[in-house]
Amino acid sequence: MDLFARERHIYDEATSFLEKGHPEITVFQYAKLADEYGKLLKQLEHYYNFPSAEEYATGDSELSKNRVHFDMLTGIFNRRYLHENLERVLLSMSRIDDVLSVMLVDVDFLAKYNEFYGVEAGHDCLRYVAEALKSCLFRGQDFVARFGGEEFMAILPHTREAGARLVAERMLEEVEKLEIPHATSLVTGIVTVSIGLVTGNKSTDSWVAADFFKRAEEALHIAKNQGRNQYAYLSL
Repeated sequence: MDLFARERHIYDEATSFLEKGHPEITVFQYAKLADEYGKLLKQLEHYYNFPSAEEYATGDSELSKNRVHFDMLTGIFNRRYLHENLERVLLSMSRIDDVLSVMLVDVDFLAKYNEFYGVEAGHDCLRYVAEALKSCLFRGQDFVARFGGEEFMAILPHTREAGARLVAERMLEEVEKLEIPHATSLVTGIVTVSIGLVTGNKSTDSWVAADFFKRAEEALHIAKNQGRNQYAYLSL
């Protein structure tokens, strides 16, 4: 299939028009050329950014390598990136007195939101929340990833309890600032999140990601049981 057949036809028409001694070009003709040129640029962008079948098969494309680390819905990192990089973070923390904070963030009553507003609106809600959470992280090693469904996880290397608490408070505030209507929320009339926060000090070499995941989930349950739209803290 020739992606550029229409553009070639438009170009031939314009060339013929000029060759016949009509150097003038009407506003309509200019608009038509500009519109087709815009479409051509989009096609070229899509063509050059899309890995070939061979690149996907061999894994040679840097783009194909990067895409596997991003969540297609929200555009932030996915669970695969989370697991791979959390392990690297734990291994890099060689000092006995090092510290790591992890947050498990849950969108309150997203199932009710989807039932009332529709799944597409729910997808938009997740995108907005993801961007809000991402905006709360300022240090280079910090990152947030979609953990699954309506859950996100933030990783804060070298962040102690006090600093992690500030980030959690900032996340609650930024999501509230979105003011996304949520008529079926049992908390308030807008979309909110609950957060389970855990901080661990490196005292042994037995740190594993699963320990942080489990403890953060326990903290999240506490936040939910206490009324949601808040965070709960537990040490590792």
